[in-house]
Amino acid sequence: MSDDLSIQGTLAETTVPDLFRSLVRSAETAIVSLEAIGRNDTIYFTEGRIVSAASSDPDMGLAEVLLRSGELNLQQYDEAMEKLVVSRRIGSLLCEMGFLHPDELIRAVEEQASAIVLGSMRYRSGSYTLSFTSEFPDEILSLNLPTERLILDGVAGIEFWSLISRGLGRLSRLLEQVPGVDARSYHLEMSDEETHVLSLMREPRTIEAICAQSYLSNFVTCRTLWGLLAVNLVQDAESADVDVKRAEEASEYELEGIVEQYNSAFQKIFNLVFQRIGDHTYDFMDRVVLHVSPETLPYLSGMNLVNEGRIDFDQLLTNMIASGSHDRAAIVHAALNELLYGWIIEIKTEFGDGAEKEVVRLVEALRR
Repeated sequence: MSDDLSIQGTLAETTVPDLFRSLVRSAETAIVSLEAIGRNDTIYFTEGRIVSAASSDPDMGLAEVLLRSGELNLQQYDEAMEKLVVSRRIGSLLCEMGFLHPDELIRAVEEQASAIVLGSMRYRSGSYTLSFTSEFPDEILSLNLPTERLILDGVAGIEFWSLISRGLGRLSRLLEQVPGVDARSYHLEMSDEETHVLSLMREPRTIEAICAQSYLSNFVTCRTLWGLLAVNLVQDAESADVDVKRAEEASEYELEGIVEQYNSAFQKIFNLVFQRIGDHTYDFMDRVVLHVSPETLPYLSGMNLVNEGRIDFDQLLTNMIASGSHDRAAIVHAALNELLYGWIIEIKTEFGDGAEKEVVRLVEALRR
């Protein structure tokens, strides 16, 4: 995935465990930002491993987590809250007051991060942002968190069939164990339920057939199956076809994110021009398109750029598929950059160097 690319969406379309699965599977370094039920959670991944987590929920603070686990009593908690000021970290304060041994601080922070991750996987609605970047805030500590075990435990705590069915898909879905599953499952210290359900897939079986063979309830069997999928211990049996399809979908997903980044710049440029010349902007755009090369122009066929200069990604994708072109990334980048430079050239011609510099600043912000 490209550095500094951000992808946004809603949790009505996916689930948090499935977001985690994609990052673990592709060993991504990224920040997952979740906004749901009045709180904001941030989960940090380094090369597919969860390394930290933070939350705006006051009940997910370090002192609150330790109070829940019994490591702080109520009197200690109240004393610490009375002495806490904005400029001080609660962990350091608890150590200074003798309520937490310094050697236990990292373990306590790991406990807090784990609680945030487990809670985040239960969200049924809200929004998410995936930011593919390695630039984490300075205060973020890299923790040694058991990523797969956390995901399995998080899924095991979900009681919402709406989430489980969304994660699993159709009952006719054919599943099997991934190669080398025995060694990986051994290190995960799997539960009896997980071991049992995994054992039912030594040969490819549908979800419906697995439920029929399992001694667990259908609900628990499906939930356990989803957990095994989320940590990539189980895969679709038609693995070769599925992998190709997933790669194509991932590529399209990334390209759509890039187009959306440029569209945000195109909208700002369009509005800048519209403020100066009003409806004449549409004639102005006709001149912008003249800067697109004959090789690239067919890929813009069927688009109406009067919608604030935005590129219709679905139409662009349709045109690329129809052309039989394979290097879609190169085509998308060529179309976006040629249009962008067309805007810059025409703005300089029409409005002079000052307006050009304003647009160049927008472009530089886009590329950052």
